[in-house]
Amino acid sequence: MNNTGGNAIFSFSHRYSDDAPVIWQSSTPVAPGGFAGPLEVGFNTGFGRTGMDYWYCRAEVVDGSSQGVYQTEGSLQAPTKECECQSADDGMTYYFPFTTSTFMMPLISGSCTTSVSS
Repeated sequence: MNNTGGNAIFSFSHRYSDDAPVIWQSSTPVAPGGFAGPLEVGFNTGFGRTGMDYWYCRAEVVDGSSQGVYQTEGSLQAPTKECECQSADDGMTYYFPFTTSTFMMPLISGSCTTSVSS
């Protein structure tokens, strides 16, 4: 969810454990209050194969008072913000708010927030 105050071009990714990241990139700006995506992510829970989930998000705000590039730690190819999906999150649709200072992942199993830098 674009909460930057301006139109923004988004890129985000998710990586489960040692799997390759799943990446989404917009080609056109997302309006303030609008939604980028979707990005369908996979993860495993339970016996046999459990791992961690890693996230990354970047926004290039192209107009408004907060013009600039903002991103979480890591990169599109190597997301590093850890926020674990659990069985309660399976099949759910989430909207992750992105501001010029924070990126929030409000999962049913537990919310995570990380800082954003310019």
